Amino acid sequence: MVSANDIGLSGPPYRFPIEEGKVKEFARSIGATDSVYLDGETPLALPTFLGIAGRFWGYTLDDPKDSALAVVDLDRSLLLHAEEEYEYPNGLPRAGTVLTAQTRIKDVTEKIGKRGGKLTFVVTETEFKDQAGMIVAVSRQTIVKTETAPV
Repeated sequence: MVSANDIGLSGPPYRFPIEEGKVKEFARSIGATDSVYLDGETPLALPTFLGIAGRFWGYTLDDPKDSALAVVDLDRSLLLHAEEEYEYPNGLPRAGTVLTAQTRIKDVTEKIGKRGGKLTFVVTETEFKDQAGMIVAVSRQTIVKTETAPV
C-alpha cells in the first residue's frame, strides 16, 4: 500500500530512444498535420509523445516490476488516470535523440470520495535526460487508487 512514506522512491532508470517512425505514427494517430511532426528524418516529438515512454519502455502491464509504482506494489486494477503535464525547458525533443528516464513518487495524499471509500492520489514525476545528462523534459502524472475496482 502506498503512503506518504513512499515519497521520493524511484524506479530504475531506463533508456528511451525517440524513433523517427514512432514520432510520425504518433503524430498521424492524433491527427497532427504540421510538417514539423511528420516530415524529415528528425521530426519533433509532440508534447504528449513522452507519455508512451513509461508504458512501453519503463514497464509493461505483464511485468511491471521495473516501474516506480511497482516499488510500492499498487494494484493496477484499482487505478484511474487523473492528470498529466509535461515541461520542456529547451523545446521539444527530436527523433534520433536517446533519452534516459527515471520516475519517482513525488507526492501521496488521501481523501474520502463523495460516494464513500478512500481515494489515494499518487503523483509521479519522470525526468528525461539526454546523453549529456541535461534534463530534456519532466513529466508529471497523477493517478488515483480507489478502494474497489472502477466500473
